[in-house]
Amino acid sequence: MTPQHYALLLTLGSTLAFSASSLVYAEFSSRVSVLWMNCFKCLFAFVLLILTLPLMGGWHTPEPKVVALFLTSGLIGLNIADLFLLKAFTKLGAARTLMLYGFQPIITGIGAHLLFNQELNPTKLIAVFFMIACLFTMSLENYRAHKNWAIAGLLLALAGVTLDACGVLITRTAFESTQAMTPVESHFYRCLGALIGFAVMALFKPLPLISGFTRWPAKTRLLILAACFGGTYLSLLLYLNAVKFGHLASLAGITITGPMFATTLECIVKKKAPSRYLLTAFGFFAVGFYILISAA
Repeated sequence: MTPQHYALLLTLGSTLAFSASSLVYAEFSSRVSVLWMNCFKCLFAFVLLILTLPLMGGWHTPEPKVVALFLTSGLIGLNIADLFLLKAFTKLGAARTLMLYGFQPIITGIGAHLLFNQELNPTKLIAVFFMIACLFTMSLENYRAHKNWAIAGLLLALAGVTLDACGVLITRTAFESTQAMTPVESHFYRCLGALIGFAVMALFKPLPLISGFTRWPAKTRLLILAACFGGTYLSLLLYLNAVKFGHLASLAGITITGPMFATTLECIVKKKAPSRYLLTAFGFFAVGFYILISAA
C-alpha cells in the first residue's frame, strides 16, 4: 500500500466517524445552541488529547511560527468554520449540509496548487456545474415546502466549507515547515486555538458548558460524548495524519462521501425514505463526485 492510498483510507475512516457524529451535532445544536455544541466537542477532544498525547509520541518543542499556524488553523477550521457548519445543520439538516462539501476539493485543490505546487486537474472544474445543480435542487425542495429558498442555510454551509478548506491549507503549511510535529500534537494545538476563540466569545456571551450537558439523562450524555469522541477527537486525528503527507485535493474528494453515509443514517434514525428532491440532489452530487475522483 502506497502512502497516498494509506492517506485515502485514513480520510475515509475520518469521514465515516464525522458523518455519524454530525447527526448528533445537528440535533443538539438545535436543542441547546450552536455555540455550546461546538465548544463542548472541542473541549472534550482537547481533554482526551492531553490524556493520550504522552502515549502517542509525546511532546516536542516546535518553533513558535509552527505553533502559531496550528493555533490559527484551529481558530478558523474548528471554531469559526464549524459555527457556520453547525448553524447550517440546524437549517438544512446534516445530510444536505454535507453535500455542499462537494465544493471543498475545488477550493482545496486551487489553494494546494498555488501554495504547494500540487497538480490541479482542470477537469475538476466541470464538477462545479453538478454541485451548483445539487444546490439548486435542495433550495427548490425548501421553496416547495416552505415558500423559502433556504439561501441563508446554503450560504452558511458554503462559508463553513470555505473556511474549513482554509484551515486545512494552513495546517498543511505548518506541516511543511516542520518534521518533528506529529499529527496528534497538531490536533492538540488546533483544539487549543479553537478554545482560545471560545474563551474570547464567552466574554461577550455566556456559555453554559456544564449545564448544557448535565441537563440531559445519562443515556443522552453518553450519546453526546460518543459523538464528540468520534466526530472531533478520532475523526480529526485520522484526517490530520492524512493531511500531513496526502494529496490535498484527493483527500477532500474522499471527504465528500460524507453525505452518502449521513443520508443513510438520517433515514434509518428518522425511519423515513429520502424525498425525491434529496435523491435528485444526491444524483447531481454523485456525478460531481465521480468527476472529482476520476480527475484525481
